[in-house]
Amino acid sequence: MQKIRLDQFTEYRFCSNLQASPQAETAAFVMTQANANNGYDNHLWLLENQTVRQLTSFNESNYIWEDEQTLLFVSLRDSKDKEALAAGEERTAFYRLNIHQGEAQKAFTMPYTVTNFKKMRDGKLLLTIRYHQVYSRLAELAEEEKKALLKKKKEEQDYQIVSESPYYFDGAGFTNGLRNRLAVYDPIKNTVDFLTAPTFAVSGLDLDADTNCVVFWGAEFAAVKEVKDGLYVYNLNDKKMSCLIEPGKMQISFAHWRKNGILCAMSDGVRYGAGETPKLFLIDPQTKAQTLLNDNDATFGNAVGTDCAFGASSTRKVAGEDFYAVMTDADHTPLVQFDKQGKRRVVLPFDGAIFGFDLHGDTAYLIAMKDMQLQEIYQADLKTGELVQCSHFNQAALQDHYVALPERLDYAETPDRLWGWVLKPKDYDPSKIYPAILDIHGGPRAAYGPIFYHEMQLWANEGYFVFFCNVHGSDGRGDAFADLRGQFGTIDFDDFMQFTDAVLKAYPQIDPNRIGVTGGSYGGYMTNWIIGHTDRFAAAASQRSIANWVSMIGTDDCGFTFDTDQMDADPWKDMLKIWDQSPLQFADKVKTPTVFIHSFEDYSCPIQEGMQMYNAIVHHGVPARMCLFKGESHGLSRIGKRHHRIRRIQEMTDWFDHYIKENADA
Repeated sequence: MQKIRLDQFTEYRFCSNLQASPQAETAAFVMTQANANNGYDNHLWLLENQTVRQLTSFNESNYIWEDEQTLLFVSLRDSKDKEALAAGEERTAFYRLNIHQGEAQKAFTMPYTVTNFKKMRDGKLLLTIRYHQVYSRLAELAEEEKKALLKKKKEEQDYQIVSESPYYFDGAGFTNGLRNRLAVYDPIKNTVDFLTAPTFAVSGLDLDADTNCVVFWGAEFAAVKEVKDGLYVYNLNDKKMSCLIEPGKMQISFAHWRKNGILCAMSDGVRYGAGETPKLFLIDPQTKAQTLLNDNDATFGNAVGTDCAFGASSTRKVAGEDFYAVMTDADHTPLVQFDKQGKRRVVLPFDGAIFGFDLHGDTAYLIAMKDMQLQEIYQADLKTGELVQCSHFNQAALQDHYVALPERLDYAETPDRLWGWVLKPKDYDPSKIYPAILDIHGGPRAAYGPIFYHEMQLWANEGYFVFFCNVHGSDGRGDAFADLRGQFGTIDFDDFMQFTDAVLKAYPQIDPNRIGVTGGSYGGYMTNWIIGHTDRFAAAASQRSIANWVSMIGTDDCGFTFDTDQMDADPWKDMLKIWDQSPLQFADKVKTPTVFIHSFEDYSCPIQEGMQMYNAIVHHGVPARMCLFKGESHGLSRIGKRHHRIRRIQEMTDWFDHYIKENADA
């Protein structure tokens, strides 16, 4: 059986943005694969009669169904559109494609950057537009004014003005002056009418095509954005807008039209802070009355992580008076139904991870990972539970390769039941002794599950035991379990050490003197914390980490209040509590050789975090290395450039090989 190669992820295919047709007899989706130019190719594909076929060969991912036969999608194919963009103008070109015949035809072009669009019953399009308060006015200016503004834009491209907060987001760059605006496009008149002010930021929306009303959430701001959005309804018939919930009161996760009102997931954050799980409410758009449907304590969406996914998909759907959602249950993601009274039941148990779905009656179309396979398209019968795999994109990539199967290990019963998994190395021989790696997930409100993870499989193929778990702070087990505010580095550290002890006891083939530890984001934080509190690990790889919560405050893209919420402390009143939860305080205790992986444009865990920890342990005589990636964000391990992703894994693998793999068979 062959080994999984370090660069094998470049052969994997990823699925996203699955949407059923209006009559739901077919479904479209996006298939993505890394290319030789260090980018990613996105193509539209069709699911029909439980088989899949490719529809487009250009780079497309943003689309809707216009009717049962026609897709309307965004693409950049025309040389004039490319030239306009290169000159600094904004462009979004739309194309139509009949799924059963012919080539895609250009439909129209808008002089704005469209981020989302939905079809209205009168043929118009409801849009969200990424609008810059200065430069998006180009479309509204006379030619000479337009030339002057383009000249100014070019002259100021090396400057970044900051006049509001937050002003940047990971993966999106600097966002100062940018807003997602609500607008309507009239294809007959070829006009765009804005429905929200240039200073209003739309976070999300849902359109009721029957009533021609849109519900959306967001906030207007000029200097500081309110953390909690407001909820609004805009009647497209009479062009009247009403506010259902004022900004600053509720953390709104999503809202959908239902037959008898608006289904809204929200929380006030009083009990569990910014990470509190949203409850399910029904809101009357006329009276604004709120009815609690389900006092929910389960996570909406898929929180089970992998480094083998790309792009987003819907994990929610209203069908009649019922609401369907993918939800995270500890380490897997079943499909759940809420009836009109809010009663919840599992309609599709799923031992794996669902990344997106859509429905046609009792038929569900899924993007999912199961049975240690990569992402594929599935079709499920919700009455019988029958599951049919409709695609085999990744069969060839893993065929005849060693895929380590996760072996569950329960290691704690009180006060909460805890478990994790162990991957055995390739060609495992119980008479031999092996090195091992503890891999820690991000979040902390995320989760691991028994699904395929490339970096872990690589290390198992390279002769390592790999073990991973979900400690206190992880998602999918309720707010009380996930609440780490003011406790970072305490109960979670104890859980990891207890799990490590249990793994060594259960697998005596692991050399306790040759164990490595790694993780990214929160996992990077915990890696930094662990090496400052124990020397039981022979090597570490700290990725996109947090070293100093004090310096994180006001520098990351989570917002000024998020870090203080997580620390459960006011920096002007209780700075020592924040410092006590910072790994940098304990850097003088570190003895573990550590490689640091960070990206220059990581705005979630800014680069100075890795730099601080690296400098601290180097000055205390600890072997260390830092690898910084230009042009990459927090998502390097999942969406970074091909050659950067290869180099990242190579850096960590070489480090572990050097410090813990020598004489592994002795």
